[in-house]
Amino acid sequence: MLATMSDPEKADETADRPPLSPPLEADQGLTPDAPATNLFTTADADAALLMGWLPVQEALQHDLDEVYARVRELSSMARSENTKRAYRAGWRQYEDWCRGIGVKPLSGDPGIVALYLAMLSKKVLPSTLKARLAVISVAHRLAGIKLDTRHEAIRLVWQGAAREKGLAPRRQARALHYRALPALMDVFDDCPLDIRNKAMVLLGFAGALRRTEISQMALEHVTLARDGLTLFLPRSKADRFGLGEKIFISPHPDARLCPIKALTAWLKIRPESGSRLFLCANRNGSFRDKGISEQTVARIVKDAVEALGFDRTVYSGHSLRAGLATSAADAGCDLKAIMTQTRLRTAKQAMTYIRDAERRRQSVTRTLFQPIEVDSQEPSPP
Repeated sequence: MLATMSDPEKADETADRPPLSPPLEADQGLTPDAPATNLFTTADADAALLMGWLPVQEALQHDLDEVYARVRELSSMARSENTKRAYRAGWRQYEDWCRGIGVKPLSGDPGIVALYLAMLSKKVLPSTLKARLAVISVAHRLAGIKLDTRHEAIRLVWQGAAREKGLAPRRQARALHYRALPALMDVFDDCPLDIRNKAMVLLGFAGALRRTEISQMALEHVTLARDGLTLFLPRSKADRFGLGEKIFISPHPDARLCPIKALTAWLKIRPESGSRLFLCANRNGSFRDKGISEQTVARIVKDAVEALGFDRTVYSGHSLRAGLATSAADAGCDLKAIMTQTRLRTAKQAMTYIRDAERRRQSVTRTLFQPIEVDSQEPSPP
């Protein structure tokens, strides 16, 4: 793939020079086949041999090889696996399209990119166009080729697609409201699998957890105390550099709805093996050492709401997180407190979860349209 992304003339000019930036495969988490460039010529080696410096030279070369290997390793960690997977898929599609019309993928020509985006706009939303443009831009930067992504041709195509299809966000998963929890808990019985699932649902709701956070939650990151439960998230979607975040969950007076009691019941029957909090189940009801997947989290939520007669297609693993935010807003919780529990950085982000509840509560018409005494006199002019 790297060969198709490199300009042959530029490659000849830089063949004797160590790369200043990692190739695209390094950014995507792939291992390049080419070894690190040797910085020492044959003449250097002969001089070092005569002067007795060869061991020093070899040590320096070994150190540089390790440094280059470290550069490739860190570069591959700069983006998440999901992002790298999306980049690879997006680049392959652009490459195939370019080959189909006989142009170079790394031409640096905004006109070619605009043509591709126009073709793609028939099938995808403007948000996807923006993501594909980012992939193409990253590939050009890594290859050292300039591409003006703000060029008028690209800008006009994107704006036209935005006006044609609109920029409204895609349909979000329906929030699982707190009011539905009592009935939802009746879906689970006393078998080990349902004990696990009940604890997962209550913990995911109370902690406003993402499905990745639920599936990756480790047993050592749970602290039970008399006044409540503390979860530690070493890394999350909003905490990419691993600063770590803590979530506190209070006990519920109703034992059926208490996430702490549900988690305690699960821990009593949970096998001692495995580091993940929620373990994957076998067909016979036993549990494996590895944790559940993100897909399992979504399936558990969908199965539970379907048992209540709800439409499973509009719910997902994200419904737990959205449900906590929406229910807290309906209960009159402060926006800042909701942002703290959900670990959201801006009020705009929080509003996408709180949705209609906060808008209804903060609408000025709620205050303005209060009953007033009828005044028959004409109001004085301003």
